Amino acid sequence: MKNLTALLQRHTQAFWYVLTVVLPVILRTGKRPVIFSRFAGMGDIVCTIPAALALKKRHPGATFIYNCAASFACLPRMAGVTERVTCLRTIGVVGHWYGWLLGGFYHFSYGDEASHTASTEIVIREYGRAFGLETGDAHPRLTIDAAVITRVKTHLSRIGSGTDNLILIHPGPSWPVRTWPHKQWLELLRHLREQGFTNIVQVGAGIRSYTNLGAEEFPLLPETRSLVDQLSVEETIALISLARLFIGIDSGLLHFAACARTTAVGIFGPTSPHLRFAPAFIKSFVTSHVECQGCHHRIPRLHWEKNCPHDIRCMKEISAEAVQRACLQVLLTPKK
Repeated sequence: MKNLTALLQRHTQAFWYVLTVVLPVILRTGKRPVIFSRFAGMGDIVCTIPAALALKKRHPGATFIYNCAASFACLPRMAGVTERVTCLRTIGVVGHWYGWLLGGFYHFSYGDEASHTASTEIVIREYGRAFGLETGDAHPRLTIDAAVITRVKTHLSRIGSGTDNLILIHPGPSWPVRTWPHKQWLELLRHLREQGFTNIVQVGAGIRSYTNLGAEEFPLLPETRSLVDQLSVEETIALISLARLFIGIDSGLLHFAACARTTAVGIFGPTSPHLRFAPAFIKSFVTSHVECQGCHHRIPRLHWEKNCPHDIRCMKEISAEAVQRACLQVLLTPKK
């Protein structure tokens, strides 16, 4: 009975979407709309953008709709894909049953999200290749409104910070297998301060944004300024664009740094950076050297389902010294 109720609810939502979104476009323009769909995290959406922009060329004159979580609706707009964004979680029902009313329906997926497959190339290329496209591997640039930049600078001023040698850190929250230990973060920050780099701001969302995903809370780090939970997605992107260096775990914010062309030190264990980012961007990343590194790209991916059988050695054995060296190599090199 519960399954039947859920099924009816999905179909009701799909019908209502067609009635209120699809049909009005057809009646107004005389053309069937094209839908892009990726109902996932920020980094996932950003990585679909090159494919979406290329796919638009197949449908000249069409109305384009990007369907994603409401929290990330600014991303397709900032990337120039479309101003029309919807947020129907069950959009696949629309694509399956009402595809005849659409000029195209493109749901983006890649190998690592299926239980029986794994990625073998950078995810940006995977998203494009699924539709016969060669997209390259660079993250898309996002347009940041000047007014948003101004707001972000005001936020920085309010917490006693500025843009001079601005270092942003993002330690989490995230899944336990992606988190770098608290004590290593403390050691890294102590060393950076000793080297004279004191303009350090912690960014990201708080734990309440991640509790449904099994994430663990990561506390605010001492002797740093905090903008955690104080910025919108668009403001976060603007802030990252102003930074000298971004330091963080595998996350959507790291993808924002790639979009902004802000130099980053990514800290990687269960995932492999060469399957997420272009080679030029990951040259300052620090990756674990344990034998099970990159287990997320293997089958089965036990660390998601049953936790890590190796006590997350891949992250715990990345030393603060290794990350320090990567950071200083960037910070002590004159900025071009």
